[in-house]
This record gives sequence, structure tokens and C-alpha cells, in this order.
Amino acid sequence: MAKKAELGGGIVGLMFLVLAVWEWISGDSWVVWAILGFLFGGFGALSRLLGSKDAG
Repeated sequence: MAKKAELGGGIVGLMFLVLAVWEWISGDSWVVWAILGFLFGGFGALSRLLGSKDAG
């Protein structure tokens, strides 16, 4: 059950990071979205997705 909660938070964080990139490309304020992505674990989820498949 803990892994599901960790995965859910990571997905939400990734969505915030994608929104931050979109806002940055659009020229709007993006820093708040990047901070929220960090707080919700988007960078951790991204590193897990890009890392090795057997570590986890």
C-alpha cells in the first residue's frame, strides 16, 4: 500500500513538473509549479523512471 501512495505522489509531482515546463515555454510564471513538483516528489519519480528497472 505504501508503494501505491509513493507512486501516486510521484505522478502528481511529474504532472506539476510538466506544467512548469509548459508555463516556462509559454513565458508565464513557472517557478511555483516547479517547487510543487519537487515537493510532491516529481524529481524522485523521474529518476525512478529513467533509472534502472530492477532498483525499487
